[in-house]
Amino acid sequence: MNARADARMHQYEEQTRTSGVIYVLMIVVALAFGGFVWQLYGAEEVARIEAQPGPYKVEGLQAAPDAGDEAAAFQTAQPAPTPRTSDSAIGTAASTNAVAPADGGPYVAQLAALRSEEAVQAAWRRFSSRAPALFDAAKMDVQRADLGARGTYYRVRAGYFASRAEAAQFCMHIREMGQDCIPAAR
Repeated sequence: MNARADARMHQYEEQTRTSGVIYVLMIVVALAFGGFVWQLYGAEEVARIEAQPGPYKVEGLQAAPDAGDEAAAFQTAQPAPTPRTSDSAIGTAASTNAVAPADGGPYVAQLAALRSEEAVQAAWRRFSSRAPALFDAAKMDVQRADLGARGTYYRVRAGYFASRAEAAQFCMHIREMGQDCIPAAR
C-alpha cells in the first residue's frame, strides 16, 4: 500500500505543479494586457492635424501682403517656393512625351482594380479628366477577375500599346500624377 500511496502522491504533485504554472502564465498575460490598456488609454490626448483635401505637397512659406518689413525680411531668408504644376499641366506635359496607344496592341496599362462594375466608369472619367491629352488616344479596357474567396475585381486598364516599354512609359506619366499603374499583357 505504500507504493500505491506514493504513486498517488506523485500524480498529485505533478497536477499541482502544472496548475501553478498555468496560474503564473495567466497572471503574466493579465499584467501584459493591463499594461497595454494603460498605455493605450492612459496617455494624454494628442492633438490631431486634419489633412486638407487635394494633393499633399509642401509648398514654400509666403508672407502676408500687409505684414511690413519683418515679413519681407523673413520671405527673403526663405528659399523661393518651387512652382507647383497642376494635374492638367502634368497631363499636357506627359502627352507631349507619351507614346500614343496603338490600335489592337498586346499591352495595356492597368490603372485600378475595383470591386464593382459601376465604379469602373467613374474611375475612367476621373483618370481621363485629370490628364485629357494623355488619355485622348487611349481606350478603356475592363478585365473581370474572379479571385475566388477574395471576390470579383474589375481591372481598369488603358490600352493598347505595341510594346511593354510603351505601356511602361505611359505608366510613368500616370505615376507622376500620383496614381499607381502597372504595365500588363492583355
